[in-house]
Amino acid sequence: VGCKAILVFFQYGVMANFYWLLVEGLYLHILLVLIFSPNRHFTIYLLIGWGIPTIFIITWTVTRIILEDTGCWDTNEHGGPWWVIRIPILISIIVNFILFISIIRILLQKLRSPDVGGNDQSQYKRLAKSTLLLIPLFGVHYTVFALFPDRSSNNYKIIFELCLGSFQGLIVAVLYCFLNSEV
Repeated sequence: VGCKAILVFFQYGVMANFYWLLVEGLYLHILLVLIFSPNRHFTIYLLIGWGIPTIFIITWTVTRIILEDTGCWDTNEHGGPWWVIRIPILISIIVNFILFISIIRILLQKLRSPDVGGNDQSQYKRLAKSTLLLIPLFGVHYTVFALFPDRSSNNYKIIFELCLGSFQGLIVAVLYCFLNSEV
């Protein structure tokens, strides 16, 4: 029971990570597109970041108990319970990728506006810096292996996620904090 509880908590943490990345993307997109008071939507962000994963993890736990209650739940003989977790994560990745593309489009429009001074090279440097910041912030690197089956790409996926995922916080800290003169 303890092993199963730890695995449920682990899966909840993984899913909550993806949904908090989605909240970051939604928040940034709304800041760029609409003018609003961020305090009004804090409860909605909490519900997205913690609530949606809770619903799907409870559903996953029930389906594991009914369909595949063997061992410590670390194997997936039946695909059904696994897709209860996988589909919401894939949806959050796809929505975040769409938000990422939309924000890049907005940044390009802002850089091309006549109000923005400077030469083209400095504008492209700012765009590159903004894009590099957004990739780990939105978790865009997860889109590379999101739709591949785990069995076919597992070795490459592990190497890719270890290299990019482990440096995600460092990249955000360097680009957003250390290289930002306002911080």
